[in-house]
Amino acid sequence: MKDRLQKNNVDISIPPIIDETHVDAASIAGKSSLVLALARQQTSINNNGFGIDVLATVELRLQPTDAKIPFSYPWLDNMERTLAAKLGFDKNNNNNLVSSSSPKDLQPYLSNLCVAESARGRRIGKAMVRCVEKIASDTWGFHKIYLHVDLENAAAYSLYKNEGYEDVGSRWNPFWAGNAADIAYFVKKLK
Repeated sequence: MKDRLQKNNVDISIPPIIDETHVDAASIAGKSSLVLALARQQTSINNNGFGIDVLATVELRLQPTDAKIPFSYPWLDNMERTLAAKLGFDKNNNNNLVSSSSPKDLQPYLSNLCVAESARGRRIGKAMVRCVEKIASDTWGFHKIYLHVDLENAAAYSLYKNEGYEDVGSRWNPFWAGNAADIAYFVKKLK
């Protein structure tokens, strides 16, 4: 993890563009993924003599800005994007995939923010968001960060709105994605 927190550590020796000539977004996204966890020593010790309670986790990685909700495995994202392109769902229209920015740019993407129920209400989620924003901006050198949020998750929606995230208006909406179009795609401009 130390290597990924140092300046210029994100391996973008392949230009951060995804198209027919610059393949492997999955490779770039996989190599850029960073998972942070906030933990504390357990009050009750297990058989090994120590233990930890994980209070919160968050993931930061590079993703194309096409509003697609990413899978845990970046290679699955490439497969789905390839399928969408072959079926014509990569066009900007209201019935399919809609994107207000180029889907070929890789940008920081915040995902999987989880705070243990016992730790909620302590602004830990806010601190985790600010931590990954700082990494994306100060360490990786980016000026924007993206995320998805379920609009029915009032706590998450409120957190992101209060932290300055705005709805991009784009939705990943090929027919096989089910209710994915109900998930909002947000962006925040970093310093």
